[in-house]
Amino acid sequence: MFTPEPKPTTDHTGQSTTEAVEARRAADLAIYTNAKYPTRTTQTVSWIGWHFGELSGVVVPLGLGAAVWDGFYALSLLTALGWAANELRLRRQQRALRTRPAARGESTKDGEVSQ
Repeated sequence: MFTPEPKPTTDHTGQSTTEAVEARRAADLAIYTNAKYPTRTTQTVSWIGWHFGELSGVVVPLGLGAAVWDGFYALSLLTALGWAANELRLRRQQRALRTRPAARGESTKDGEVSQ
């Protein structure tokens, strides 16, 4: 019994399938490495992905409040307030971290943490 040697096949454009696969991979890689200038769609999908827990914590109780019991509206409101408080805390923390080296007249290189 023997194994036949692989024969290069071509697709409808005349390219070999390995070349076509490599071209598709290169195109996909170009999309994912374009992090410097992401599109609005990419930014929106990323934001939804990072905030899925918070979004579901607000939307699910809203739906339950509309369908089951009015008390779920309060749970949705509390979740939204907690989310907003956490976002404010994170922004203040990041602002303080950005202004700390400049306030002391220090400069930091990329990757260094000033103390």
